[in-house]
Amino acid sequence: MTEVVAAGAFYVFALAALVGGLGVVSARHVVRSALFLMLALSSVAAIYVLLSADFVAAVQILIYTGAIMLLLLFAIMLTPQQVELPPFASAGQQVAAGVVAAALLALLVGTVLVTPWPLAATPLDRPTTEAIGQAMLTTFVFPFELASLVLLVGLVGALLLARED
Repeated sequence: MTEVVAAGAFYVFALAALVGGLGVVSARHVVRSALFLMLALSSVAAIYVLLSADFVAAVQILIYTGAIMLLLLFAIMLTPQQVELPPFASAGQQVAAGVVAAALLALLVGTVLVTPWPLAATPLDRPTTEAIGQAMLTTFVFPFELASLVLLVGLVGALLLARED
């Protein structure tokens, strides 16, 4: 019974992610597009929870759904006039984008059909955050601190670029 519920939840969240993705590219207003992006990112986080990847789900919600979407919505609200997407691209650009999208779709479908996908023997029944935290603060402490230094340099660079002279 739990497999049926988990499969049903997966299909519901996958459908919500697809609807969110289609809404992002088809919405005419940037705010609506941002809200559809929140739906898609939240659905992906729910799929991570179904896969027992609780740390990745928490990061997905905190960083992508929370911080980036909040930053995007504040940027939209602080612009002086109504923000709308520009008119559609020329016919040549649409054809080129369609060809690239079809090629990528064919590559993805071919990969999914050809690759053997072994099933896990047993699902994880314990949280993974403790093991990840222990590894980040013992074994991988130097790359962890280096990543924080790179983020700090990026933040200072963004502040320098954004300041008014």
